[in-house]
Amino acid sequence: MNLFGKFAASAAILSISIGAAAGESAVQNFVDAPPAWDGFGEWRTEPPADCPFPRSETFRGVSFTSRHAEYTNADTWYPSWAADGKMYSPWTDGKVGKTRCFSIGRNAATGHATIIGDDPMNLQIVDEGVFKSDPGPYNGRYPCGSLVYNGVWYYGTYCLSPDPFVRKNGQIYNWPCLGPFVGFRWSTDFGKTWNQTPCTPAKPLFGENGLKGAPVKIGVPCFIDFGRNMEHSPDGKAYLVVQGSSDGRNRRYGYNSWITADQVFLIRVEPSIENMNDASKYEFFAGRDGDGKPVWTRDFAKIAPLLEWRDRMGRVSATYNPALRKYLMCVTDGDTTVSKYHTYILEADEPAGPWKLAAYLKDFGEQAYFVNIPSKFIDGKDGRTMWLCYSANFSCSSGNTMSPFYRSVPSGSGYRMCLQEFRLVEKDEEAGEKTTADLNEFLSAANLARTAKVRASSTRGGYTAEAAVDGVVAGWPDDEAAEWASNSERESAFIRLDWDKPQKVGRVRLFDRPNDIDRILSGRLVFSDGTSILAAALPDGGGKGLEISFPQKTVRWIMFAVDEVKSSTQNAGLAEIAVFE
Repeated sequence: MNLFGKFAASAAILSISIGAAAGESAVQNFVDAPPAWDGFGEWRTEPPADCPFPRSETFRGVSFTSRHAEYTNADTWYPSWAADGKMYSPWTDGKVGKTRCFSIGRNAATGHATIIGDDPMNLQIVDEGVFKSDPGPYNGRYPCGSLVYNGVWYYGTYCLSPDPFVRKNGQIYNWPCLGPFVGFRWSTDFGKTWNQTPCTPAKPLFGENGLKGAPVKIGVPCFIDFGRNMEHSPDGKAYLVVQGSSDGRNRRYGYNSWITADQVFLIRVEPSIENMNDASKYEFFAGRDGDGKPVWTRDFAKIAPLLEWRDRMGRVSATYNPALRKYLMCVTDGDTTVSKYHTYILEADEPAGPWKLAAYLKDFGEQAYFVNIPSKFIDGKDGRTMWLCYSANFSCSSGNTMSPFYRSVPSGSGYRMCLQEFRLVEKDEEAGEKTTADLNEFLSAANLARTAKVRASSTRGGYTAEAAVDGVVAGWPDDEAAEWASNSERESAFIRLDWDKPQKVGRVRLFDRPNDIDRILSGRLVFSDGTSILAAALPDGGGKGLEISFPQKTVRWIMFAVDEVKSSTQNAGLAEIAVFE
């Protein structure tokens, strides 16, 4: 289990005044790092102009609380809340405990595990195991729809091709072609033993063929989470939302893939061992009648999309929120398969909709996928506080390894099972003190440090001085590339920012390295005009910073010099320095 630091995005909690050179005064505030680093606070909803969904009349977005937890070193988590109070989930392509699993090649396997606990911050992942399933004639076979109902665990898989990583026209793609949904294997002892589905990749449940760009409608199904043992199903049936497409054209190599699609389909079935692998037992959403009511059919040829947004309907999940009496759908806008991803949340009163946009989270993760809302962790009082479950940041710049190349936004996002607490913001609710748009000032043109030439007294191998002005407050052990660390310097360390033209400055924000070893206890800001300002201790751990405000001055350079450090310090440095007018 990996639990990373939890930092609140709140107003300044301490303010002190100190003397400054030349009779000036400076106010130093201990401030929390902005969402440019941690992603906490309200994430402003700004969907693309072509978004086809009307805005929710109830909600305008989501706000992250800063509570998060991370588990394992694998992805593809879709917890199902069983009657025994435990959750059961698939997983793959990584390690859980001492068990490894990969869904690639003829020996492809998919993992399963039990999740124990009622507190998202303190869970146990146990009884992990794997089950092999040949993907041929495809090259990958991955987990999807998973449901535990009346003591039976139904576990679906789908296929991908042609290879895990493909290069075309200078672009790297990850599993660029979506294959069909195969069928469900099942277990009556919570994953200790399994019965293989009678369906095969060559003869899948719904008879689709995803080879050579053929369209796949039932590609990656996910059971709607109706709560513990499906207690909130409207009719006792299991419903599945499905990513797919009725259009076989491969417009930009990578569509439709495991994370990109055009449409969402809706299907349902009475869950039983006899029914789950029998296509004749399923009903398919087939549009609406003249009164606007949903039409259901057992004729697969008459299936109709529930939702459409060309190229922007990737991995989809849905959960019923009993306190709100709302269905919440999470959809990934995968763009290209190794790019940053966007996540959006739709809300509806019924599984068949109509669905409306509650939140659009641009660059969430920054590369979050398999996003879902576990019903077990919905606040039963007002229903507005819940948790997102997802994985993130699987690809590096070359797209061929599972390494954290992207920033962790919100903090804790990474290649594992991530849980992030959030709250739905009501449409008429007063805006919070901080939003992602307001507090991305570190990354904005207002941060003069971003345009400065940076040099330091020394820099430890693997680090850069420029990382201290990259707009991201982070560092070792989470992200070494996001901080400056000196090379075995303590009190002698300094960093200097030079500009080609004079700059008007009046505020500097300093963030210490986030590890527990290195800490700056005092320092000085030195300016090109000959003045200097003393700097108090930088809050430990990197989560909170020191803000120094002073009467505006015009300078060509600013230097921060370290005067005193914590006794354990080995390599003094900064996670970030930001300068504002």
